[in-house]
Amino acid sequence: MTSDPPKDDVQIRCPRLGHEIYFTYCRHENNGLPCFKTLDCWFNYFDVHAHLKENMSKEEFEKVFLNAARPKISALFDLIQKSRDPEENPK
Repeated sequence: MTSDPPKDDVQIRCPRLGHEIYFTYCRHENNGLPCFKTLDCWFNYFDVHAHLKENMSKEEFEKVFLNAARPKISALFDLIQKSRDPEENPK
């Protein structure tokens, strides 16, 4: 299997967005870094792991794919707490 990504005539359905997208979108979706689901979504089409390892720094790769994602509920609790704390959220 090649590590070359497909050209922009190949689209797959994005499970996060719910519509068809190109690899180029997935590659830069996360503030210039790949979407955290890129490995899962594209592994059937090309050796996406090898491609990203070749084209990203070790730190970038680890930041996107190896760090445990923070649960949404935890982030929601933090947002609720910040909205209630008047010292952290001055009016």
